[in-house]
Amino acid sequence: MTLRPATNADRDAIAALLAHHRLPLDGFRVDDATVAVANDGTLLGLAALERYDGAALLRSVAVVDAGQGVGAALVRHLLGQADAEGRRVVLLTTTADGYFPRFGFSVVSRDEVPASVQASEEFRGACPASAVAMMR
Repeated sequence: MTLRPATNADRDAIAALLAHHRLPLDGFRVDDATVAVANDGTLLGLAALERYDGAALLRSVAVVDAGQGVGAALVRHLLGQADAEGRRVVLLTTTADGYFPRFGFSVVSRDEVPASVQASEEFRGACPASAVAMMR
């Protein structure tokens, strides 16, 4: 498995994987995404890190086959980038609030999220109001 920046050539596979997991495409930018690919180039998973003033939004974490460590590798990779840049990382989730504490995330109120991230499409409506906000 290789982790690499997503390209426009990955767009259709990314859209299909996000749709499969019912994750929003609103506001998604290929330039923010990292993909995990098999040796034959097959998409195994993706995650995106949207950068804002002093913070970042981790979004669109999706894998083809759960339990293979692909998602964890993607999350660790992007958190490493955020740490190197000195950014706090925020996410919204409707299904994985039990998954992210292992990476140092804890549940927060939306009011605690930096205003720059609250202005993102994900916070303004791409994710439902019932989504759990988490921050690291």
